[in-house]
Amino acid sequence: MARATRSGPQTDEMCRTRPGMAHLAGFAALVLDRDGCVTHWGGGAMRLFGRSPERAMGHNICDLVLRGTRRDTVRKALAEVAAGEPWSDVLAAECADGQVHEVAFNWEPLRWPGPWGAVMVTAADASGPRRPGGSAAGDERLALLHELSTRISGTLDPVKAAEDVVAVTVPRFADGASICVAEGLLRDSGHLDHAADGSVTVRRLAHGLDPRSPRHDDWPAAFPTGEIAAYGPGSPANRCMATGTPTVHDSGAFEPRELLRLREVLGEAALAALGRCSFLVAPLTARGIVLGFIAFSRDAGRPAFDAHDLTLAADLASRAGICVDNARLYSLERRTAQALQQDLAPRTLNVPPGVQVAHRYLPASAMTVGGDWYDVISLSETRMALVIGDAMGHGPVAAGAMGQLRAAVRAFAGFDIPPHEVLRRLDLMAEDMESIQCATCLYATVDLATRTCALSRAGHPPPILVDPAGTASVLDLPTGLALGLGDPDFSHAFCTTEVDIPPGSTLALYTDGLVESREQDIDTGIATLVGHLSSPRATLEASCDAIIAALPHRYDDVALLLTRTT
Repeated sequence: MARATRSGPQTDEMCRTRPGMAHLAGFAALVLDRDGCVTHWGGGAMRLFGRSPERAMGHNICDLVLRGTRRDTVRKALAEVAAGEPWSDVLAAECADGQVHEVAFNWEPLRWPGPWGAVMVTAADASGPRRPGGSAAGDERLALLHELSTRISGTLDPVKAAEDVVAVTVPRFADGASICVAEGLLRDSGHLDHAADGSVTVRRLAHGLDPRSPRHDDWPAAFPTGEIAAYGPGSPANRCMATGTPTVHDSGAFEPRELLRLREVLGEAALAALGRCSFLVAPLTARGIVLGFIAFSRDAGRPAFDAHDLTLAADLASRAGICVDNARLYSLERRTAQALQQDLAPRTLNVPPGVQVAHRYLPASAMTVGGDWYDVISLSETRMALVIGDAMGHGPVAAGAMGQLRAAVRAFAGFDIPPHEVLRRLDLMAEDMESIQCATCLYATVDLATRTCALSRAGHPPPILVDPAGTASVLDLPTGLALGLGDPDFSHAFCTTEVDIPPGSTLALYTDGLVESREQDIDTGIATLVGHLSSPRATLEASCDAIIAALPHRYDDVALLLTRTT
């Protein structure tokens, strides 16, 4: 089967409305970035404004349909959306018929903006023909699109996004809804899976029915959530994914395997009654690819789907596709970052005899991973290196930077050079690596024979030393510049300080996420940490637990490394 996209580019002429089809151009969904440039252009936008995706993508909305006017209004709208507030107004825009129409715009912030955009826009022709029933029908469609985008714009789980789409559209738009996404995309293969016979494999993420529907009790058994199914080239689902066009059909268009299952679950009488039901299948698309499809159904007692519903379903599917794909990409990014972090972080710390170590790492939330890291490196039977750092940011980039820094520190530690020289070489390396834009680091070598510790830091919070009597004090070390800032005078960027560490002393290394928050400045946090380290605990593990429990660490990753000489 051919790739599941449109067979050729959409020209502006193809996007123009044809006589008798003006009602299809009434509703549009699109996405803008923070500057007002188009990042997603759905089918409704093509029909309403008569611009192809190739012409629309990357262009400012003012230049595209507002003809350069109302820039102040658009700037105001973008500012309000950036502040988290929705914005709506009626603006004059050039539409598909080449005429200027009054178009009602509704702009809403995407709760998790990213490369996919920051502003979800709904547009409706406020002056053109309306569906029978007048403006109330158009208002209901806008309200449905608005509720859908509001509910799912901040969802970062594909299944939850699909469930929310079903919850919004059933029963307002249909008696039943089902969302299926290509299994290959969910497995991160990046494409639809096509079998030799042209069938495509999808996974059903969500399914819902109106409790009043006669199918409510039996239908879920025929089409269970989570099922992986293959749709042949003759099925409506496969055709809509291949053409990118929504279609209406009845039960006669079901796949033979689907009819067999329905016959087993519902029985012949109920299956015959399905012929009077109406089904609508629309493709889920985002960023130029087809993700899957959304299927709507209406029971016999409700009006069958018509051309107006096809238009609304296309816009609903466009919004759902964007949000499902955002969640899918976020899940992929998070899994990638977690894999990097797990593979690159030390599984065990090689500690020489006479030393106790306890450590903790806590991400800012279960949904994010960052660049905080630490390590203990054995240099000899009586010497070891301690290192802790923070590569700024979150996600795979920060995790990758963390892994590169850790690997480099281990390599440099093998030369047994002073701490400031290790940081100088790290800084040189960071200048040539795009993934390391800014990182802090503290490197120390501990000599158990001489009972001394040599330390140097690059923009990192100062370490805390607890003497055998339990008195904790912040070590006064030169701050140094963070790695990657490109200081031209390397001879003075970092320096090494040596301190005594009597037996029974504890050295605490940590990242700023432990001691700094929106409610607490870093000096207050360090003072609080000093107080907890001054309170003796039976073990270092107990000290770690007490510190983590006492200090606020809700907004950033946290790394803590406690080392005690015995």
